[in-house]
Amino acid sequence: MIALVEPVTGALAEVGALAARHGWALRSAAPAATVAADADDLLLHAADVATPDETNHLLSTGNAPVVAVASADWIAATGWRCRGYVAAVDRHRLATDLPVVVAEWSHDARLATIDRLGATFGTAPVAGLLRGLREMLTAALLTREPARRAAEAHRIAGLAGTLGFAALGRHWLHVADHEPILSEATRRATVHALATLDRAEPGDAFTLS
Repeated sequence: MIALVEPVTGALAEVGALAARHGWALRSAAPAATVAADADDLLLHAADVATPDETNHLLSTGNAPVVAVASADWIAATGWRCRGYVAAVDRHRLATDLPVVVAEWSHDARLATIDRLGATFGTAPVAGLLRGLREMLTAALLTREPARRAAEAHRIAGLAGTLGFAALGRHWLHVADHEPILSEATRRATVHALATLDRAEPGDAFTLS
């Protein structure tokens, strides 16, 4: 489900047509309602026209990944990842770039990749990698030691990329290279990935418990 965070300004006007074209489920959500959004939702926010209070509230509550929709200048000049956005899309390139971002944050797309990997390499070895990723992500969220988190970040990024979690891998590579303190954006990306892993087929080789 894609949720447009109100107010739905001109920066997001094209999303309705894109949703119809690509078959995305779409709704609008008041900023206060986004607290209840979970990792199933992808929130789109007109980041460069929102008030600071609106932005702070949105990015300090809930677990759902939030994508900044903004001008190219704002994206280039702003540390959007540090603010808590998991991705940023130029509002003048929505038709080209937003479908890519939506696919990167789709549970179904990740599960389809896992299925393909299982069919190619065998379900048992792929399941072992999934369990390893889940354990590393859970430990990284819980640790209070930035140095330990940074040391694990390259491993997480590499394994995430191998299993088709490219966006998650980029966040953890940023942790490894720039930001040993876990950012809100990386936390949201990690919670979202864990939710995807929870959806991996139970039983057989894909049992994650």
